[in-house]
Amino acid sequence: MANGFWAHAQENPDQLALVDPAGRAWTAGELLASANRLVHGLRAAGLQTGDVFSVVLPNGADYITAYLAAAQAGLYMVPVNNHLVGPELAFILADSGSKVLIGHERFADVVAAAADEAKLPAEARFAIGDVPGFRPIAELTAG
Repeated sequence: MANGFWAHAQENPDQLALVDPAGRAWTAGELLASANRLVHGLRAAGLQTGDVFSVVLPNGADYITAYLAAAQAGLYMVPVNNHLVGPELAFILADSGSKVLIGHERFADVVAAAADEAKLPAEARFAIGDVPGFRPIAELTAG
């Protein structure tokens, strides 16, 4: 899907690709640019082809961006159910070998507790919104 998406987005950057739950329309070009920024950020964070990162995100553009970035960079994305509790999420983080966790502020308590329990380094924690102990996602996607 990702290769098809990339070719399509480059040829049709203004085509509507996604409407998120809040009603914001995303063009193929916007999703492509967002995924590219995330790829560069994940690589800058030290991830290499075959590495793993986890996400605890609601449905929407952020989730799709992470999926596309994983496919483009040859990474494994572990989508974690937001209904899990901290110890369950911590187990998944440790067992999967996740090198980065991207969490959403809607799940702040769970992702913070899990990252602590899994001993995920502070520099590997990124948040969409405000999650104590996590860096803003903008630091990962600024490049």
